Amino acid sequence: MRYVTIELTQGNINNNHLYLSSAMKMFPTSSVGGANSDSMADVLLEVHSGIGDPIKTDIAGDKKIFRKRSWVGEFFRAHALKAGDKVVVQSTGENRYHVYPSRG
Repeated sequence: MRYVTIELTQGNINNNHLYLSSAMKMFPTSSVGGANSDSMADVLLEVHSGIGDPIKTDIAGDKKIFRKRSWVGEFFRAHALKAGDKVVVQSTGENRYHVYPSRG
């Protein structure tokens, strides 16, 4: 699995996160941490979104979202994304991912 397309919900927009349930097979299990920052994963992912420097984050395993998420709200605003729009999460290398709006 090299990429997954995710349809945004109003909950995603309101809470600055992406539901990664459909993409979990794409991430190493060592990048999935516990419910809070005290139980972060051993491996951090490098996430590129085109709106600034790459983000280093793990996945909050209980919610299946990127733990660091302030950038997600910036990403939504920069691209004027709303519920029903789609974004692509693409693997671009070892522990490296690109998130971008779907163009189709």
